[in-house]
Amino acid sequence: MDADGTPLAILFADISGSTSLYEKLGNSRALRMVNDCFGSMRTALETHHGTLVKTIGDEIIARFDSADHALQAASAMQVALRARAADAPQLGVKIGFTYGPVIQENADVFGDTVNLASRMVAMANPGQILTTRHAVEVLTPFLRSNCRNLYTTNVKGKTEKIVVFEVMWHQDKGITVVGGPGEMEPGKPVTAKFSYRGKEWTLDEARDAVTAGRDPVSDILVAGDKVSRNHARIFTRQGKYVLVDQSANGTFVKRENREILLQREEYILTGHGQIGLGQSVLDSGEEIITYEVA
Repeated sequence: MDADGTPLAILFADISGSTSLYEKLGNSRALRMVNDCFGSMRTALETHHGTLVKTIGDEIIARFDSADHALQAASAMQVALRARAADAPQLGVKIGFTYGPVIQENADVFGDTVNLASRMVAMANPGQILTTRHAVEVLTPFLRSNCRNLYTTNVKGKTEKIVVFEVMWHQDKGITVVGGPGEMEPGKPVTAKFSYRGKEWTLDEARDAVTAGRDPVSDILVAGDKVSRNHARIFTRQGKYVLVDQSANGTFVKRENREILLQREEYILTGHGQIGLGQSVLDSGEEIITYEVA
C-alpha cells in the first residue's frame, strides 16, 4: 500500500430500498423514515468515535482513528436498522470499510484506502458488513474473531488480489446456502465455465471470481432494466463454486427442469445450467448466462 497519508479506517454505508419505499408510502413518510435511518447511523458514528466526512445521496462516508471503532460503528448501524425493520422492511444498509493511509484535505478524504472501502460497500448485500484483510489484521483479537474469510477477488485499480472478510455482527449469518455441501466431491480439481453472448469466462486455480451486472466494471456485463449494477458474484470457496445474489430483483438459476430464485442468498453451482438476472431464465431471451462445472 501507499505509505503516504495518515492511517485511518474509512467506512461507507449505503441505505438500500429507499426507491421502493417512496413508491409505497409517498415522499413525506418515506423521507421521514430515511432520515430516521440516517439519524441512527450518525448516532452510531458518534458513539464509536467516528467523524462524518460527507453524505452522497443515500450513502454516508465516515472516518475513524481505528479499525475497531469502524467495526463497532458498522455493527451498531446494522442493529439499529434491524430494530426499525417492522416500520420499514424495505430499507437495509450495506457497509464496507477498510484501514490504511488516507490523505485528508478540506475535511474530505482521498486515496487508495478510500477507493477500496467504496469497492467493499459495492460488493456488500443489505444487512452485510464487508472489510479487508488489511483491516482485520489490525483489529483487537476479540473483534477479529467475529470476522470470517469470504473470498479473494480482483478489485478495479488494484494489482494485487484483495481478501474479503465479512463481519458477523449477529448470531445468525443471514445467508442461506441453497444446495448441499456434499454435492461436490472434496478435493476434486474442477473448473467452472460461464458463457454469455458468445463470450466465455473460466474459474479455476488462476481465477477465483467473476461479477455480473449493469456496472461497466462487471466481468459479465448484462443490460436490462431488471438487472442491478452489482447483481451477482460467483467465487470459489473450499473447492466449490458459489453464486451469491446481490440484487434488488433476485437471480434465477435453472438446472434440468427446476428453477429457483435467489434473493440475497448463496447457491453452490454443480453440473450445468442457466442463470437469469432479475427475471426467470424462460423470460430472459438472449440475456441468459450458461454455466458448466466439470
